[in-house]
Amino acid sequence: MKRKPTRDTLREAGKTLHDDVAPLLAGAGFQLQILRMDHPEAASQIDETLATLEDAMDRVRKLSQQLAPSPFTPKGS
Repeated sequence: MKRKPTRDTLREAGKTLHDDVAPLLAGAGFQLQILRMDHPEAASQIDETLATLEDAMDRVRKLSQQLAPSPFTPKGS
């Protein structure tokens, strides 16, 4: 029988996404931007990858906010 996750478990998952996963994705984005500067001939491929990475970061951000809403964010935002 599957157990429904507790509010604390969901909050912890959201915190992990925000504190651990999001910074890793952001770091990968910075590395890609540096790579683009060093290899301008690959800019279009790197830009496509950056767009995909930005989409992933947006999804992580939204999921993190749903699981562990900031106390500073008004409800309904």
